[in-house]
Amino acid sequence: MAVSPKEDLEILLEAGNLLAAKLDLSELLTTIMKLAARIVDAETGSLFLVDERTQELYFHVALGLPPEVAKIRLKMGQGIVGVTAQEGKPQIVNDVSKDPRWSKKVDKDSGFVTRSILAVPVVLKGRLIGVVEAINKIEGIFTPRDVRIFEAFAAQAAVAIDNARLFASLSEEKAKLSTLFDEMTDAAVLCDGEGKVLLANGAARKFFPGGGGEGFSLEEAFAGLDVSPSLVSVLHAP
Repeated sequence: MAVSPKEDLEILLEAGNLLAAKLDLSELLTTIMKLAARIVDAETGSLFLVDERTQELYFHVALGLPPEVAKIRLKMGQGIVGVTAQEGKPQIVNDVSKDPRWSKKVDKDSGFVTRSILAVPVVLKGRLIGVVEAINKIEGIFTPRDVRIFEAFAAQAAVAIDNARLFASLSEEKAKLSTLFDEMTDAAVLCDGEGKVLLANGAARKFFPGGGGEGFSLEEAFAGLDVSPSLVSVLHAP
């Protein structure tokens, strides 16, 4: 049965909402693969990411495949995934046994049997960050309609991956800053422009109500203390 453009849009909206809800990178990448299979009616999905250092493609994880598969790396141009990455264009292969570009390495190492593949580059701001695959169409063959919706999905995935990586980087920097703060013997507080405490070390928390810290305003945190100059004048200074 033919799928209408409205149904395509509904699928992409649902996928976009699911991706936007994930900030943990590992959870996000697993969600991408689950959606990759579902969005074009395939048995499974996989996601290769680009190793910026070696310019190789590596598995994050593949649904239903053993952990050993994660060790597999492909060079640019190697196999259908490598060709997709190198050319920056989607690839439909509805019978991999008849395609000379097909690399049997993954099947050989995993015991999985691949029949058909739809592969699309995952690109962010003109930069390749990976390749997403749908493997083994459940009914019929992969079509140009599948390519269109899969490309739109890959664009959503690229933005979600970038956001999750940024969040992970910020979380790591906050953890480093928190460690640095806690090692200081003097009271130290980091707050935003409105005076809300973002980070406070142990020495500073001793002054806060209940020994808390983050979430308080500076005025609440130091209520009852004689502070000079006044916090109000500092926070609202031009």
